[in-house]
Amino acid sequence: MGKLEEIAELLTEEIHGFNVSIDRLEELSEYLGDIKVKADATEVEHLLKEHLNKHQELQSRHDENLTEVYKAVKGTYRLPRWLVISFIVVHALTLASIIYSVHLHNKKKYWEEKYEGIRGHYHYFMEDNPEVRTQYEKWIREEK
Repeated sequence: MGKLEEIAELLTEEIHGFNVSIDRLEELSEYLGDIKVKADATEVEHLLKEHLNKHQELQSRHDENLTEVYKAVKGTYRLPRWLVISFIVVHALTLASIIYSVHLHNKKKYWEEKYEGIRGHYHYFMEDNPEVRTQYEKWIREEK
């Protein structure tokens, strides 16, 4: 029976240790049950506000830089000014020369029509007055 007593004694010690552990767990459970945990987000809010302020400052600097770029780009052209001016001058000179050529052509045509009209008038005059024609032909021969 000695072994049985040893086993009973070991079991008793184990049960006693187990009961002590359970009592301790109950005390801790009551203690933790009484503690109220408050979520303190002030530090997180502070970090978020700080980040937001930095972001707003960065955004305002970007906006200022973008405004400066818009101001700088506003007065620029895609083509250089000298090229645009040269283009306009060349086309203006071309237009002026075309207008002048048309004017000379019309003037020449006008004088040719006038010359033909006068020549026709002289021709009819000479046919109507043969004595004047003979005097004219005589005068031309003398001039040569």
